[in-house]
Amino acid sequence: MSDELDRLLAVETPLEEALGLFADLRSTPEEGRAVEQLLVREARSPLPEPLLLAVGSALVDRGEPAAALRTLARATSNEALMVRADVLARGGEPAAAIALVERVLLRHLDWPGARERHERWSRSLGGPSPQRPSDDAAATLAASAPDAPFGLLREIARGGAGVVYEAEDRALTRKVALKVYHRPDRDRSQLLHEARVAVALAGPGLLRVFDVDPERGWLAMEWAAFGTLRARLHGPVETWALPLARALARVHAAGWVHHDVKPANVLFRTPTEPLLTDFGTARRRGEPSPPGSLGFVSPERLAGRASDPRDDVYGFGRILEEDADATSAAADPFFRALAAACTGPDAERPADGQALAARIGQRYVR
Repeated sequence: MSDELDRLLAVETPLEEALGLFADLRSTPEEGRAVEQLLVREARSPLPEPLLLAVGSALVDRGEPAAALRTLARATSNEALMVRADVLARGGEPAAAIALVERVLLRHLDWPGARERHERWSRSLGGPSPQRPSDDAAATLAASAPDAPFGLLREIARGGAGVVYEAEDRALTRKVALKVYHRPDRDRSQLLHEARVAVALAGPGLLRVFDVDPERGWLAMEWAAFGTLRARLHGPVETWALPLARALARVHAAGWVHHDVKPANVLFRTPTEPLLTDFGTARRRGEPSPPGSLGFVSPERLAGRASDPRDDVYGFGRILEEDADATSAAADPFFRALAAACTGPDAERPADGQALAARIGQRYVR
């Protein structure tokens, strides 16, 4: 081996130096050996993601797309996701490519080339272009209150369907979460659907609905004092993963698919009691799938598959990935592997919430 290759493969070589050495070995007779040996090292102990990305890119350039996808399967940086997306699109899998690009857009709407690719590949599937995700933190209290028996305290979330307020029920002197639809005249049926599904599925792990007024366009729900999962992704996964999987199991056992499993739709009644909310896009299993939230829609659903519990499992896996990204090196290897299973090939994904909960439960079996 050359001196450069020896230094590249040395575990103690600093990352920046290793990247430089690998770049120098590209397009030389030693490139193949360098790639092979780095993959051997990756199998023993994970490479730093920038070096893993360099290896994956080299495999693409060498005409080995399948090997590149395997190599980059655990990579979550925007750069790696874009490489994977391009490989999948060239391989005739635009839906899977779109799902990866949506993850990039969720973090950075203006990432170079992401919107253009999303629009181009979506057109090939007959789908819409992405919309800018809402920023709950930037939302401000609306100027006018709905005609309802509530006093508005503050706006806490804003989405495509409506605005959610922390409010006070004047008659019962209790806090509620008040969802006010943007267009009640247009969305009356969706509002009623959201309320009726939540009531029909009421029980452990689901946010309670108290009242609804489809004419004025509001929905009064239980107040979850401990906020959303979005704000808790840096915390221990053990506090929410199994209860949330069990909640999904109840939804799926009743024949429904939630279709919007994401951090903003998981609230906490107590620090260890997650609640699934927002059933506005829920559909019966086998019914046509509705549009979904950017970054949390499975490739199969993007390709037009009818409602299937595995699409909720994919959303659950994406939450686990978001958590792993937030916690970085501290992320639990078990849940990293589970995230890969939930977002990986459809046939290998847990079939529904019950299968997902069973897999998580294995972690606690001694």
